Amino acid sequence: MPTERSVYQTALDLLSRRDHFRRELEDKLRQRDLPDDEIAAAIERCVELGLIDDERVAARFVEVRAASRGWGPRRLAAELQQRGMSHEDAERLAALPSGLADDAVQTALRKLEVRAPAHWWRDGQRQGRMVSSLITRGFEAEVAIAAVRSLAASRENQDDALDDQ
Repeated sequence: MPTERSVYQTALDLLSRRDHFRRELEDKLRQRDLPDDEIAAAIERCVELGLIDDERVAARFVEVRAASRGWGPRRLAAELQQRGMSHEDAERLAALPSGLADDAVQTALRKLEVRAPAHWWRDGQRQGRMVSSLITRGFEAEVAIAAVRSLAASRENQDDALDDQ
């Protein structure tokens, strides 16, 4: 039977690879069939030492997922809740500052545009699909519509400029 030290050492090993949310780490330790009381003691020790900090991990999670994957606030909040954060904390942490929100929308649009057919901006149905995709990524409908309209207008202006040459 593992001792508290070995459960704690297992927790440290997992934390040495990457930060974990408290619930993620608990789940990983439970998957190893370790005793619940020893898991609880190891988790508490990690929290006391500042090795587990859901707020810090969530802030980094939001920053990375918004900027690199183009996730919007609703998806970020849902993912944070899935990882063990309360609804209120998830909503608060997923509220993107304007600069990061703009980056997230632009990243999402770039990812969508790569898969879109040529001259997608001239097809209302294709624009609608892009709006729908942004909503699925966690953006509000108004934000998604405005972003797609703005990108479509800029693409149309670029296309017209090329025709004039």
